[in-house]
Amino acid sequence: MLLLCVTGCSIAAPEAEEATDTEPSASPAGEEEDALAAYTGMWDAVVAASHGDEEASRALDDHAVGSARELMRTALAEAAAGGETEGEPALDPTIDVEGPERAVVDDCVDDSDWGTGGTKGTAGARRVDATLIHDGLAWRVSELRIWEAGSC
Repeated sequence: MLLLCVTGCSIAAPEAEEATDTEPSASPAGEEEDALAAYTGMWDAVVAASHGDEEASRALDDHAVGSARELMRTALAEAAAGGETEGEPALDPTIDVEGPERAVVDDCVDDSDWGTGGTKGTAGARRVDATLIHDGLAWRVSELRIWEAGSC
């Protein structure tokens, strides 16, 4: 199972430098939508890449940076070694934009219908914590922690 390989793993991202951009931020609702789109876009890219779409694998860079990107790339490499991946996870994220440059996502990802061959359907709902940063151009997932099955 793709997420089973990374259960409980997280890598702290290096401290982001303070942005010097002084442009006014968009509306809070717009910021929430944009940050949430980055989070779900990361998962969309990972799912498509897990199905063998190499372009989607490169698209991961559009949605994730630092330790979050490396964690997902490691999971994709391990999944590729396990055979063909089928299905996709079900997401249920909530987002909190904490400021113009930081947002957090709490999610309960059910990966029961996503996996490789014989492991599909053996996992379940697991808590996912994500931190997103705004790098001046776009929101990107920078930190990611995927908990064990049954954690939500």
